[in-house]
Amino acid sequence: MAIASVCGTLRSGADYSCAAPATRKYAQQISVINKNDIDPTSVVITAPVGITPETCAYNVVFTLKPGLSGFHFTGSENGSTYFGTVDTSTSETFGTPDFIHTVQMLAVGATEADKCRLDALIRGKYVVAMQFGDIIEIYGLQNGISAADGTIDNQGGGGGSIITLTSKEDAPESYLPLVYKSLVPGQEIEDFDADFLNEA
Repeated sequence: MAIASVCGTLRSGADYSCAAPATRKYAQQISVINKNDIDPTSVVITAPVGITPETCAYNVVFTLKPGLSGFHFTGSENGSTYFGTVDTSTSETFGTPDFIHTVQMLAVGATEADKCRLDALIRGKYVVAMQFGDIIEIYGLQNGISAADGTIDNQGGGGGSIITLTSKEDAPESYLPLVYKSLVPGQEIEDFDADFLNEA
């Protein structure tokens, strides 16, 4: 039997009755970052886990190692192939929430370069940045996300295959996808568009 977690304290309600139309889907582009390319000393997570702050923050600052960047994948603007989801469960051991981050993306083509890219996606461990309106969400920052079991089917997939990157069940995340904050305030979208390139 799981132990109930009592570390969370709700600090506000919300009224959506007259809200402007909300963003309803992710931009059809993602930045895939090799987990080991992030400078671990640069990661600063601000989230109300285990504390009861008067104001809420739920974000992360990070930089990549010098000379490195993520890799941009872009789909049709009218499509819905690129998106992220989160499954939640309660740890049987600690009674705290665990989060399984999942990102769906498209891999297209059958050339040697396409095969090399696909092979790397299947074998690697990644952190993925996704754009939802003017927010950049970061999936898999703590433990990375890797390819789930699946089928590569270029013919049935119309020339491409859906790839699912997900947290391993024995290595879930401690947070929901974090909101990215740039070292230069307000430059989050620009950092995303540049795949978080660290030119230093």
